[in-house]
Amino acid sequence: MCHHIIQLVICRILFIVDLKNKDGEYDLLMRTQTSPVQVRAMKKYGAPLKAIIPGRTFRCEATDARHEHTFYQLEGIMIDKKINFANLKGVCEIVGKKLYGPETKFRMRPKFYPFVEPGSNGEYTCFLCQGKGCRVCKHTGWLEILGCGLIHPDVLRAGGIDPEEYSGFAFGFGLTRLAMLKYGIDDIRLFMGGDQRFTQQF
Repeated sequence: MCHHIIQLVICRILFIVDLKNKDGEYDLLMRTQTSPVQVRAMKKYGAPLKAIIPGRTFRCEATDARHEHTFYQLEGIMIDKKINFANLKGVCEIVGKKLYGPETKFRMRPKFYPFVEPGSNGEYTCFLCQGKGCRVCKHTGWLEILGCGLIHPDVLRAGGIDPEEYSGFAFGFGLTRLAMLKYGIDDIRLFMGGDQRFTQQF
């Protein structure tokens, strides 16, 4: 019992950085997403802007075949005059077809994300069942791969860009999930498991 309690405590504090603030408290976390780079890119380069932002991220997740505490993320933004939702959908469709073949289907479902409006889930055809339904896709035929949407006007303002003149879209992929789709890997935990029988295949 004690061993399990210790494991639980370790899981909850795993991603806290061992540095104290001026009040002597631990308040720094390893990054949970690559999104903070977006506003830095806006401030540095202005508009128009196209940027791809890859990086390793860390989250306190309940792990299963589709979720892991440590993974790689890739975000992208495009800001210019007259950018709209159709531009975003077109880019995401092209990515799917280039990675997984011309028969790959893509769909979007509304979802709230704080920094985009409107926001959407992006889903691609499940690689295991080809859309028929299985345990990995929770019998839906689809895998949620990305979050996306049009950049909120307040985010553009925070980056020093006039939302009356410019608009843009942003998306975020889990790179690990893209690799799962590409190579037919059915359990995301294999990437961090350290089993050389798995890693040496690539």
